[in-house]
Amino acid sequence: MRRTLATLAAVTLATASMLVGVGQANAQDAWPVDPGQGSPVRPVDVTSFALTPDRLEFYNPFIGLPRIISPFGTTTKIVCTGFRGYDNCWQADQAGNPHKLRPILGLGSSTPASNVFLYPGMIPGL
Repeated sequence: MRRTLATLAAVTLATASMLVGVGQANAQDAWPVDPGQGSPVRPVDVTSFALTPDRLEFYNPFIGLPRIISPFGTTTKIVCTGFRGYDNCWQADQAGNPHKLRPILGLGSSTPASNVFLYPGMIPGL
């Protein structure tokens, strides 16, 4: 658990230092397609409950909500898909264009915590 918290803290620190000069990523991504009623992986709007580094709950690995590191926080629409957890997430930029977020820390089934997703272009190479 300490290792997970230390990793999350390091990612947050790196993100905070990279926020200066973050531009908009290419708007070539699209919102996920809804496979229809009955599918276990339907897109879910998680904007109202996604965790960001400015909230203490972000660092609690026992909370199974999606963790988003983004220059927009939760001010723009966030949609995630997955079965028994969130495997993929997208976030709108300021113009409303969707961008697929990059999973940077997959906590998987060893903890109830959800994956950590990073907005594209925030950290070079990720």
